[in-house]
Amino acid sequence: MSDFNRVFVSRSRTRQCSGLFQLQRSRTRACSATTQTANCLIRQCLFWLALVIALPTCVAAKEPSPPQIEDLYATDIAADAITLADGRSAIYCRMRADAASRRVRQSLWRVDDSGPPRPLEAGEPDGFSPQLSPDGRWIVFHSTRPFADGTPAVSPVPLYSDVATDLWLLPVNGGPAVPLAGKSKPYGRVITDKFYGRVSFSPDGRRLAFVADEGLDPRSDDERRNDVRVVREDQGEGYEGYGPTHVWIADLLPTPGDVAAAKVTRVTPTDNAWYGDPQWSPDGSFIVVHANRTADRESVRFSVNRNFDLWKINLADQQITQLTTGPGPDFSPRIAPDGKRLVCLSSPRRGPHMDVFNLLVVDLDGPQPRSRVVYDHHEQEVDAPPSLPPMQPLPDRCWRDARKVAFSVARGVRVEPQCVDIDAGPMAIADPGAPPSVRSPLIPADSPELLTRLRASDEIVTWKSFDGQSIEGMLTLPPASIAARPYKLLVWPHGGPHSRTSLGSTFEAQVFAGQGFAVFQPNFRGSGGYGRKFLDADRNDYGGGDMRDILAGIDHLIEQGIVDRRRQFVYGTSYGGFMTTWLVGHTNQFRAAVAQNPVTDLNVMWHLGDLQSWTEWGMGGLPWEVAERMREHSPLTHVTKVQTPTLLLHALNDRRCPVAMSQMFHRALLKREVKTSLVLYPNEGHGIRQLPHREDVLRRVLAWFAAHDITSGDVSK
Repeated sequence: MSDFNRVFVSRSRTRQCSGLFQLQRSRTRACSATTQTANCLIRQCLFWLALVIALPTCVAAKEPSPPQIEDLYATDIAADAITLADGRSAIYCRMRADAASRRVRQSLWRVDDSGPPRPLEAGEPDGFSPQLSPDGRWIVFHSTRPFADGTPAVSPVPLYSDVATDLWLLPVNGGPAVPLAGKSKPYGRVITDKFYGRVSFSPDGRRLAFVADEGLDPRSDDERRNDVRVVREDQGEGYEGYGPTHVWIADLLPTPGDVAAAKVTRVTPTDNAWYGDPQWSPDGSFIVVHANRTADRESVRFSVNRNFDLWKINLADQQITQLTTGPGPDFSPRIAPDGKRLVCLSSPRRGPHMDVFNLLVVDLDGPQPRSRVVYDHHEQEVDAPPSLPPMQPLPDRCWRDARKVAFSVARGVRVEPQCVDIDAGPMAIADPGAPPSVRSPLIPADSPELLTRLRASDEIVTWKSFDGQSIEGMLTLPPASIAARPYKLLVWPHGGPHSRTSLGSTFEAQVFAGQGFAVFQPNFRGSGGYGRKFLDADRNDYGGGDMRDILAGIDHLIEQGIVDRRRQFVYGTSYGGFMTTWLVGHTNQFRAAVAQNPVTDLNVMWHLGDLQSWTEWGMGGLPWEVAERMREHSPLTHVTKVQTPTLLLHALNDRRCPVAMSQMFHRALLKREVKTSLVLYPNEGHGIRQLPHREDVLRRVLAWFAAHDITSGDVSK
């Protein structure tokens, strides 16, 4: 989910109000509602709470319109806010769409209680993810800016990869930004990915830990001279152009000059492993990192199912000690305030690309590290466990004291805070030190232009599937002034399949609802948030029980009189694209379909994608071991039955679901004379992120559906 989408999630809580702790950012959540009555004045009142403590505001204006596609370019977000020690000032990253370039611009801003917000630097150069030094004097932040003489600070990576940055320090009380190490730096590109990347000051503020590659070209002299590239294994989607990541420690100058660091030292071994998420010990004598030092590696952007372990690195002599030895991933370490132990996330298996994780405690106060699971959600799955599995990652400040650990959990479509006393047992307890959920009133409201939009309402729906299994999903309904029951239906299956739909609408869902669609997002079997048994329920059965869950949900909505049986549409991305192309090969009830970056052939997915374990786990073996199963569960196998007009959209540089799968499905539909079209988006990976491309996707999807909707007198479906 993009940062822009995340704001719409936080701004569109309707009928439910829930604290949603995102993987990359903690935001203040909001609860919204729209009311339609015959009274024109009341209809003009906006019940969109920008903060959970705010009151509904009535504005004397014309009746609001629903979100428009053009609103992509009106987004203006205050992210990663830091309140300074006096409580009267705050620094944040302002993320806004630049009208001229139609790109997201990020710069650092400051706001005081005595005046309006202002940029920290003249000209608003690129800057994001600010952090405050322990003494409150400095802000360290990421930036793509060049050095003062125009020399690039980092060597480039492809546009569709993670952005390449360097670190800069900026005095809180004013002055120019200073590069961390300048042109003589020993490292390359600083990692921004939240699994590997982390920037943190030592407890005394004198050193800075961060994660970066070495910035080296892996090609030999002959390869460069002849302009060839030997394929070398990397970490997959999002890491194109990067080498293995290392942890670096910068010794900071008391008074920075041309640079901020007196020296920068790599503290991780010179092997081919990727190290990340460094955590300082309270006394600053060691750090703990996670790394997969085996040969069995894959991308971790959407898949944490390899043999990651925790490693302690003594900073005095850089001696490295293995702390965990489990067969599956142990990651996201968080050291206790007394430094005697840590907690992390752990799974006992190398299985699905998104798993149910246990909370693991590792004792450090002894000759050998010892570990224990607080509660094993794999071996002791019950209907009402004493506490729910923690979501990834663990919060940076998860320790409330020497015994109590707080984290977020998924309970179906909801996300809830939870706390356990790791010495007393696995029972969830009240959080004794939960931070306030309301952000500082100093921080400007997000996207003020969008506050006047008419909001669609969200509700949780449940139904019984074919085997009696209870299934849950989200339903976003159009405002009453836009459409009335029965609505045209847009089925929007999520990706994964081990992802989930959570409470609250995305920007896209609001746009679709504003066009009169009831947007149905089912958490079919295989979704996360419902325990291990439910997560594993679609193994060896992609397109089986999960499809029947969706169809049963549609039948439920029709029986309730909510949606029109004759006006059904389907649109999905990634595994949602698999489900879309699978559905049109197994039913003719949809008037039109759109599949974005879909999985259409499991053989191609394994051979050309960057996540072989996805297919191996889901189908129970390698392509030559389960050839018939993979053929039978590939949508392309059933393309001869497709009659539904199907639009295919695909990112040209998607390594997770390679573009060949859309091209193959499109070619087959053309041969069979089924209405179809294929649109490719250059310089995009698995997620289509560029604003013009997102605009194009929305316009094409709506146009495709409109072209195949019921016309006057058409009751053929």
